[in-house]
Amino acid sequence: MEKKQINKLRMFGSVDLVLKNHSELFAQLADLVFAHQRLQDGLLLLGQNRQVQEADNSGLTETKTDFRTNLINRIGFLSAALMSHANSVNDKDLKAKANYSKSDLTQSPDPVLYDIGILMVNLASPILGELNKYFVSEEKIAELNALLSDFNLAIPQKRAANSVTKVSTGNIGEVIVSISKLLKGEIDVLMRLFEESQPDFYKAYKNARIIVNYSGRGPADPPDPPTD
Repeated sequence: MEKKQINKLRMFGSVDLVLKNHSELFAQLADLVFAHQRLQDGLLLLGQNRQVQEADNSGLTETKTDFRTNLINRIGFLSAALMSHANSVNDKDLKAKANYSKSDLTQSPDPVLYDIGILMVNLASPILGELNKYFVSEEKIAELNALLSDFNLAIPQKRAANSVTKVSTGNIGEVIVSISKLLKGEIDVLMRLFEESQPDFYKAYKNARIIVNYSGRGPADPPDPPTD
């Protein structure tokens, strides 16, 4: 996969996470439920191909261990930022929810570590403006979402069987184009229905739609706008 395709794949994964985390808000909107399912179907196809062709994907050479180490560091940093904010405003509930030591994270099984990462993102998203002074930005949350998506795909239980039929490089491009059209033509439009009624959900979605030029340890260049 080309670097541009890899960055789009990570953006797709971030969008999927946001939709999964807020699925109860659009459970009655059949169009969005169906569109989200189509997004997940496309991601499954791309994920299966990525696992089968892993040796050929020079842009995705980090192993699950590398992802896990990076994820522990990023979750630990976000935990510290959230707890610092909680101390400053005397929010005992937030402090309790965000209190994860490096030892806690290191000892957590992969699925639990993934869930903790989702929890941290959900705690941080509504108060990003207040977390800026603790060096937490929308870009860092986008990077964490991308890493969570990669880690989730790398968890052994999620790996596709080796018998999965290879998808050609040309077909990979076609699936990515198809998902891009789904996002721009349908999901982006449907999400506008939540801009006023569910602003936190809408903002989290817009943040996830940013394509980050992500190398695994931070963006090499400023994030690109979601042009497709």
